[in-house]
Amino acid sequence: MKVMFASAALAGVVLALAASAGGLLARGDSAAQEAVTIGVDVEPAGNTVTSLGPIDACISVSTGDTFQADIFVTNVADLLAWETYFVYDMSIINVVSRDVMMFQAANSGSNVFDVSEGLPDIDGYYRVAGVDLADPPAPDSGSGVLARLTLKAVGSGVSPLSLSPIDMNEDGTIDLGASLKNIEAESIGDLDGDGFFDGQIANAEIAVGATCPERTPLASPTVIPASPTPESSPSAVPDATAAPTGTPTATVAASPTATVPAASPTPGSTVATEDGGSAWTGGPAIIGYVLGGLAAVLVGGAVLLSVRRRRAG
Repeated sequence: MKVMFASAALAGVVLALAASAGGLLARGDSAAQEAVTIGVDVEPAGNTVTSLGPIDACISVSTGDTFQADIFVTNVADLLAWETYFVYDMSIINVVSRDVMMFQAANSGSNVFDVSEGLPDIDGYYRVAGVDLADPPAPDSGSGVLARLTLKAVGSGVSPLSLSPIDMNEDGTIDLGASLKNIEAESIGDLDGDGFFDGQIANAEIAVGATCPERTPLASPTVIPASPTPESSPSAVPDATAAPTGTPTATVAASPTATVPAASPTPGSTVATEDGGSAWTGGPAIIGYVLGGLAAVLVGGAVLLSVRRRRAG
């Protein structure tokens, strides 16, 4: 029910934006849709908002260190809204802050809204999400950083950094997971129609006071150059922490979602941050809840504009 509500609400927002803009914008053709990957890069220095350097799946840090990790996407087409659950061990690391004004904010005219869960996180399943409410719509295509998280090491051990789907009550149905929506309110990479992303997911690890576990090399998807949508051409937003790059090809240690075990967060200390915590958990409906109200506002604005034009005529 929540998944259906999210899809309907997002479709309402898209239609409202189209009405106020005078019609839906044409979608750009892209063969990259079949190769969409999401994942975590624990060495973000080589990334910019619209390009990726080499993808690192593990780093070693010391207790007390503060560091960053990127949630990235490759080869996406016409992305308008997204959310994912960042699963980690709270006894080893804490989420200090997040920045979603990255890949989606690169397009001229973007209006990105942060739909992420508040901080401090309380359960080790941290929801990160964003939606572009630009009017006319400014969907994004290509590869880049969806969000940059600031993390702090609070205990020794190896913590997973997982975006894999989660069956919370082990009933065979996914309860939490990534969801990507395009300009037509369609789920990107959703093969079984449950509203969750079923494509490749590249998870990572943080080793605090320890060495990174040895990994078996996995297949790396090729990043296809971005095909900007006709309405706007993505232009990189300056990023103080990103190293200049040319046209890099990301080497992603991707692993199918079915084979990546979900993390088992352990309650631990939390870090006070700039916003209040939230106990809300749920599927991709969170985007729907927010966008449903915004859709109503946009539709009302479009109707009011139409009435004014008729009176002026």
